[in-house]
Amino acid sequence: MEQAPVIRDATDDDLDTLVTTLSDAFSDDPVLNWVIPEKRLYPDFFRIIVRDVYLPRGLAHLDSEGRGAALWLPPGEKFEIPPRLAMLGMIAKLVLRRGPTPLKRIRQQGGLFEKHHPIAPHYYLQFVGCRRSDQGKGVGSALMKHGTRIADEAGMPAYLESSSSLNLPLDQRHGFEVQAEEDVAEGGPRAWFMWREPR
Repeated sequence: MEQAPVIRDATDDDLDTLVTTLSDAFSDDPVLNWVIPEKRLYPDFFRIIVRDVYLPRGLAHLDSEGRGAALWLPPGEKFEIPPRLAMLGMIAKLVLRRGPTPLKRIRQQGGLFEKHHPIAPHYYLQFVGCRRSDQGKGVGSALMKHGTRIADEAGMPAYLESSSSLNLPLDQRHGFEVQAEEDVAEGGPRAWFMWREPR
């Protein structure tokens, strides 16, 4: 029998688990696959953003069994990655393996997401996912409940970008409503921009 999800705040000691879980969860993500078409670099990418953004100044939530994770930014925090050697090294590997196209795609995706990002203060759910072998077991729903409860207790709205139409029903069950949808670029994947009022 599967254990019911128990969600907790992640700590620095959970870095490796967060990286492994999110790399697996997003291995088939349409937007991430388009922007960074080199899945072997996903652990590098998630290590950088978890270590340099979410653990020090965001909210990182983890299923107690490591089956799923969520990364939020609280109101007033921006997704800004410090320019460190690890990020430069990852970009260099990406360009060596895939040429300059990913750099153009990073700019396109960043520009579109910035265009739709709300100005009003909010909690921002940037990444939520479960290991592929653990999808459909209620872990994603438990992660969403945990994070939206924090936003509700603060009386704050929440925002996310959904990168797959398969995720829309889960997002909508947790109160997120589509505000806009748009292709990331001509021939690129579609993204849905979703807002949730506090409850």
